[in-house]
Amino acid sequence: MGEDKLQKLLAELQQQGTVITGDLRDALAVALGKLPLVSQREFDTQAEILKRTREKLARLEAQVELLEQKLAEQEKDSPTSRQ
Repeated sequence: MGEDKLQKLLAELQQQGTVITGDLRDALAVALGKLPLVSQREFDTQAEILKRTREKLARLEAQVELLEQKLAEQEKDSPTSRQ
């Protein structure tokens, strides 16, 4: 008779575990639905845009540095700076 009660209790616990698991799954789905998530495709697109932007910035920085060097040389060589 004690074994029957244990079997019944075990079955009830398994049933409750299934209900709790389902509730947790639903709660998790709601919580994830509220997060500002993006798709992998959108993430990859934005990552590629960022990569190209960084490359362009590096090129522009190099151009600015070159122009600054040329300007410094011109100022050094200009007659007004030799006084």
